[in-house]
Amino acid sequence: MVKAATRKSSSPSPRKIRWGLSAGVITGAIAVMILGLAGFFHSQRSDRHLEVPVPKDLDKLEPQLRNYVTQKIKWVRERPREMHRQATLGIIYAANSLWSEARLAFINAAKLNPKEPLARLYVAISTQESGDFNEALNMFRQITAEFPEFPQGYYRLGDALLRSGSVDEAEPAFQRLIALAPKEWRGYAGMGEVKLRKGDYAEAAKVLEKSLALDPGAKTAHHLLGQAYRGLGRLEDAGLELAIGVDQTRYPMEDDWSVTASQHMKLLQDQMDMANEYSSRGQPGKAVEILKEALASQQGNSSLVNALAIAYNRSGQPENARDLLLKVVQKEDRYLPAYITLSHSCSDLGRTNEALRYAERAIELGPNVAQTHLAKANALLTMEHDEQALAALEVALRCDPQNAEIQMEMGDVCLKNLNRSEPALEHYKQAARLNPALASVQVRLAQLYVERGDAGEARAAVEHLRRISPANPALGILDERLRRLAGRPNNE
Repeated sequence: MVKAATRKSSSPSPRKIRWGLSAGVITGAIAVMILGLAGFFHSQRSDRHLEVPVPKDLDKLEPQLRNYVTQKIKWVRERPREMHRQATLGIIYAANSLWSEARLAFINAAKLNPKEPLARLYVAISTQESGDFNEALNMFRQITAEFPEFPQGYYRLGDALLRSGSVDEAEPAFQRLIALAPKEWRGYAGMGEVKLRKGDYAEAAKVLEKSLALDPGAKTAHHLLGQAYRGLGRLEDAGLELAIGVDQTRYPMEDDWSVTASQHMKLLQDQMDMANEYSSRGQPGKAVEILKEALASQQGNSSLVNALAIAYNRSGQPENARDLLLKVVQKEDRYLPAYITLSHSCSDLGRTNEALRYAERAIELGPNVAQTHLAKANALLTMEHDEQALAALEVALRCDPQNAEIQMEMGDVCLKNLNRSEPALEHYKQAARLNPALASVQVRLAQLYVERGDAGEARAAVEHLRRISPANPALGILDERLRRLAGRPNNE
């Protein structure tokens, strides 16, 4: 029995720290600047007292963040001349968008060890995030000159130069990044963007394809490749790449410090985003862990409670979700998200009448919200009222006509519950038109075409799937089914 799926959250990924840039010919003026800044960090090393930065509005921070920062400030004050502690405090501040304080902590770390390129790099990053882009750009130039074997510096330099429109200077930065880190997809993506901006679409496509060979999941590279294909007149290919690259988020090149940032994110929205990301990657238990910790300091936050309930549902603990949400709706009887999630919890528990009742209440509160009708469809499917469930899905689609996943769910109900292959095929095809990058619908199309004996259409769907999701586990099974189909007498 198929269940209707709620639409996935479009909330952004958790914020990450940004950094990096290119070295070219260093002019005399820049060389003077380099010597001057290097002297600053070396001269400050003799200072015996290092002030530990403290947010001026510490008392106004979110409770969980305030408690965490207070503990870490105390920890750094115990050994303020320990570079690792100053750097860790800087990462904590950066991970929570406290950039002015982060900059001071990273300056302390750089004073304690001027030969550590990461400390210098993070001073530049926090300078950029604090709003002084030109100063940060000069710092990135200095870092690549002093640390010519430091790939993250070239990444940040190239990125900043592209942002500033200095395309010619960005090119050698990405060339150097590729030389230092040939398996890093960002070097080729950066070079591809350089070529794209220069109008060299053929060369841009070439290096961007190399970038995607290194990381097929790099959305930024897909988006850039779509632009390159469009410039070459390959409009169908362009549309597909742009669809795969939709909602791209530029994550910087990782380093030994950046990989620790997520564990220090304590802003509530960041934690909710992280939890949603873990759930979408099939780790709902980790999402529960994050949200339970957050809830300890924000007991009355209904949005947080609902997020935790969703994580409970996804991790197979609907009873815990129901217990939480019943308390929410008792206090806030018009809080729509709670009724939607509560309906799903009750469906999972087999409390079908209760699930339908909460879905109906959600529809009363939000008649034009697709998720309310999806909750009703889910409850009706659990009750095996398939025709009514399909009708509820049709209403959901009218509320959100561009939602490819609703079309796919309608196809599933038609095919698997009602044994109607023709309408199912039409729904799947419409879902594929709405979202060419939706791998799950290509799997369904390929399977259905194989069952219908249509080898050509099945092969086309499999090749489309291979292009958008080259590591998809369904590919091996589909390839084998295609081989068997090709062996039938009427397909020889």
